Amino acid sequence: MGAVRMTQRSKWTNPSAKKYLSYKEQIGYLARTHMKEPINGPISVTLGFYYPYPKSWSEKKKKIYRDELPKVKPDIDNAVKGVFDALNKIAWEDDSLVTDLMTFKRYSDEPQIKIRIERLKEL
Repeated sequence: MGAVRMTQRSKWTNPSAKKYLSYKEQIGYLARTHMKEPINGPISVTLGFYYPYPKSWSEKKKKIYRDELPKVKPDIDNAVKGVFDALNKIAWEDDSLVTDLMTFKRYSDEPQIKIRIERLKEL
């Protein structure tokens, strides 16, 4: 899910904002199960966004176009923003500490987000 623009008031009334806040909360909850404390130093992050195949695709078409790359919403930068917002103060002190970022979108039978966070050594 991509980041949603919201005001202080709309986050309680806008359905998209409520869904986005719930999404961030879910990511934060899962991150807490893997992170003992936030990293405070340079970080490398790899984010893989795995989207479901379009419902209109048959099993045959999925096999033929298995390597087709998704050109679907949300834009990848908005998807990254949503994850980064969710991980602030959980995986890292601040997302300004992320110095390396690799991200991609793919289709999958199992829609998910895979996150790899690695502490980098300072020179």
